[in-house]
Amino acid sequence: RRNAAISLNSFSSKKGHDRALQEYKKRKDQKFQKNAALLREYQRAMKQEGYDAGKGASRKRDRDGEDRSGNAEKSAADDNSEEAENHQKSVESTRKKRHKSDPLYQARKQAEIRKQQQLEDISERKGNQQNEGKKQHLRKVRAKKMMQRTKRGQPLMKNVIGDLLGKIRGDIADEGDC
Repeated sequence: RRNAAISLNSFSSKKGHDRALQEYKKRKDQKFQKNAALLREYQRAMKQEGYDAGKGASRKRDRDGEDRSGNAEKSAADDNSEEAENHQKSVESTRKKRHKSDPLYQARKQAEIRKQQQLEDISERKGNQQNEGKKQHLRKVRAKKMMQRTKRGQPLMKNVIGDLLGKIRGDIADEGDC
C-alpha cells in the first residue's frame, strides 16, 4: 500500500517553513535595494564634492610632508627654507575649502517657505476678521436707524432718505471709478 498524500501536520509545517524562507528572501532583497539606493546617493554627493566616489572621507591624506607609508620626506626643503615656504603657499592656494553639502537643505528651505506662507495667511485672516467686524458694525448701525419709528409706527424719513442718498453716492462713486 502506497501513501499518495502527505499528512496534514507535515504539510502545514512545510508550508510555514516555505513562507518563512520567502519572507527572509524578501527582507534580504529589500535591504539590498535600500543599501544600493543609499550607495548611489552617497556616490552622487561625493562626486558633487569633488572626491572619488569609492574613496570617501576615510582615505589617507598627505599631511605635513608625510607620504602614505608615514615616513617623513627629507629633501631639499630642509636645506632651503625659502623653497619650502613657497611650496607650502602653493599647496595652500591649491587647497580650497570645500563646504560640506547639507542633506537637509531642501527640507529646511521648504519648511522656511511654509512658515512664511503660514505667517502671511495668519495676517490675511486677521485683516479679513477686522474688515468683517467693521462691516458687521456698520450693518448693525444701519439696521438700527432703519428700524427707528415714530410714535404712530411710521419709519423715520430722515434715516430712510439718508440711506437712499448714501446708496446713490456709492453708485456714482462706483461709476466714476470705472
